[in-house]
Amino acid sequence: MVGLNGVIILAGGKSERMVFPKPYLLFEGQTFLNKIVEEYYSAGITSIYVVLNDNFCKGEWEKYIFQVKSHAEIIKNPNPELGRFHSLKLGIEKMLDFEYCFIQNIDNPFVNKALINSLMDNVNPEGYTSPVFMGKFGHPVIISKNIIQHLNNLPDGDVNLKNILSGFPRLGVQVNNDNILININTAEDYERCINSPQISKKKRIANNNN
Repeated sequence: MVGLNGVIILAGGKSERMVFPKPYLLFEGQTFLNKIVEEYYSAGITSIYVVLNDNFCKGEWEKYIFQVKSHAEIIKNPNPELGRFHSLKLGIEKMLDFEYCFIQNIDNPFVNKALINSLMDNVNPEGYTSPVFMGKFGHPVIISKNIIQHLNNLPDGDVNLKNILSGFPRLGVQVNNDNILININTAEDYERCINSPQISKKKRIANNNN
């Protein structure tokens, strides 16, 4: 286990390929956001930062924010059009004094306490650690302090995190679950992976309005 660690949950996008905000989709009776926050909190991580599209922080969405505020700090992103790296930069600003930091995508709600603990038990002080299934690396990753500092020093812009991480040593942790490879980006992804009627209903409403 590490000493000082936290997590950035990236939920600052516009969910354009989804007909419903991804943070508030349902999985196992909870929203993606609440499920992910609870898993990290149960693993002993209390420094939880959620970078969230500002449009999904108000109005009808406020009730969902209330569910996670006791365990997480919300960082509002007023410029979701600037992309994923911009959201990451907003979160990294909170991590400069941390030894390690998880980077967790909102579109993978399958993360669990066991996986989080396994990654923390195998941190890479020179680089980062990610889970591996059948030779394929997945999510989330836990990055070391030198990567945190490197990301903070980079200018904002159209930057690919995967390309940045390729310049640092990677440690893989073998897992027996291919859920680490999944990203839920579209309504079809959601229906296939979650098998919930929520998105189907929203799709029908959207199609009827077109």
